[in-house]
Amino acid sequence: MTVSNKTMERIMRQDSNLSPYDGFRIGGIGKVLNQIGLNQRKHHIIYKVSSGEFAILIEFTGNVMEMQLIPKEEILEELSRLREKIAVTMKWIHIGTIEVVIKATFKEGIDSEIHLSIMDRRINNLRDGYLGTMIGNLYAGKLMFDIHPRIAYNLADQDFSRVLTLHQDFKEKI
Repeated sequence: MTVSNKTMERIMRQDSNLSPYDGFRIGGIGKVLNQIGLNQRKHHIIYKVSSGEFAILIEFTGNVMEMQLIPKEEILEELSRLREKIAVTMKWIHIGTIEVVIKATFKEGIDSEIHLSIMDRRINNLRDGYLGTMIGNLYAGKLMFDIHPRIAYNLADQDFSRVLTLHQDFKEKI
């Protein structure tokens, strides 16, 4: 924690009844910060389950495609539904789990190998940018995979559109 000189002076002037071991107990430091008015913020945690459906035209199945999984507009829309007092405090989005389901909607049992990967495109090193990968075949019917990245992204990030992308590569044109 970084503290400015002015804040440090306020802390030092504060008369506290803390023993040398209070800092090691939960609430010891929080008690001091509360006394001088620095620990006023309450954390707001909001859970959201989002689902989307993307259709891929059959003529594009022979190409490598990239889709954005979490549009920033969707997040801003959700924030606009919150009370303004809470919405302005939201700076980060935490992503716990992503589930992807792929199925052929035009014909069942198509023998076509597909490679899927979820990436964070902001990371330049491809190995570090991969969050999850799956290789399957549409012949089996539905393909489903889950990843649990447990990562957080700053909403002020200018590169937010590249945060999570789904890459699909059909190995043969259907």
